[in-house]
Amino acid sequence: MIKKITAKIINIFYNTPRILFVNYYKLLTRTKVFNIKRIPEGKSAIFAINHITGADPIIILGVLKKKIYFLAESENFRNRFTNFFMRKFTNSIPIFKKEFMKNIRSFKELFSISDKKNIFLGIFPEGNLNKKEKLGKFHKGAAYFSYKTKLPIVPVYIHNLLKGPGEKRWIGRNNVVEGIIALTINTFRKIHIFIGKPIDPMAENIIEDFKDLTDKKACKQITENIHKALLDEFLELENEADKLFGTPESEDSEDNAFLESDQENMTNEDFILKATSIKE
Repeated sequence: MIKKITAKIINIFYNTPRILFVNYYKLLTRTKVFNIKRIPEGKSAIFAINHITGADPIIILGVLKKKIYFLAESENFRNRFTNFFMRKFTNSIPIFKKEFMKNIRSFKELFSISDKKNIFLGIFPEGNLNKKEKLGKFHKGAAYFSYKTKLPIVPVYIHNLLKGPGEKRWIGRNNVVEGIIALTINTFRKIHIFIGKPIDPMAENIIEDFKDLTDKKACKQITENIHKALLDEFLELENEADKLFGTPESEDSEDNAFLESDQENMTNEDFILKATSIKE
């Protein structure tokens, strides 16, 4: 009994920074969510989200008001500060691309979370930050995880974010620093969040005529079907956003040009000052 009470107190202590920060930042942005009723009520799901900036998890946590655990590259957990920030502010779990055996602990944590009710997992199918105007190449990790956990995937498309520094600069290659800059330059900005139709990994159009779902060939094909359905839904959301508000390129041309101009000749400090001077 005492252990449970202690665990709850510790949990509240560690979650407080994220709750305060996320809700405070939400007050500083003007976000609008489209089709929010598509999110399943009373059960868990996977959010598949396009990845524009390191600020994406904070924005999504504030807007959707759900308990979400994000998957993030292990490089973002390299020291105590970034580890604390990623775990306690963005609610992220490390995924190791090079040292695959270290993922066993992360996968156990993920599968343990997925068994709980009304818990959401956040996955970025593009893998890395995508600063381009169109969606990047999607990896199949989200589709595979959906197949293994039998959780539906809910596509979440973020639109109208200022992209901030790219990979040419150190501050763009460090996701934590890049995320802080992205949070700053998108303050008071109109951000649009589009929710797609949930993709059920066990739907008839997904599993087709596969009788033995444990068969390796069936697993591969079903994962491919989920992946294709996810990509098709994202393309529809992208088109819907462009029809309603125009492409991000047409909306952000002046601000992005302002940020990108003469980047090679600027110091990191100059870039940060320039970024934080943007006003809508």
